[in-house]
Amino acid sequence: MNNTTSKENAMAIETAEKYCPICGKQVTEPTFNPFGEWACSEAHADEYVKEVRAQKMRAAAPIPEQQPQRPPRQMRGG
Repeated sequence: MNNTTSKENAMAIETAEKYCPICGKQVTEPTFNPFGEWACSEAHADEYVKEVRAQKMRAAAPIPEQQPQRPPRQMRGG
């Protein structure tokens, strides 16, 4: 009888290989891990952090209200 839980099954599926989110290169050193993402270098870890922060700022920014557009003014001959 198999007594594995769904968590154990998910862990069994997870691969040990990790890839840099910036360049896609396989990460072999577990040195750079910002926000749970492994990066291949400090420069790529910093770039990833900047991207995540920018995405969070865009998501948190209020959406400006659009003003209704008026038709262009007609010139009267005179």
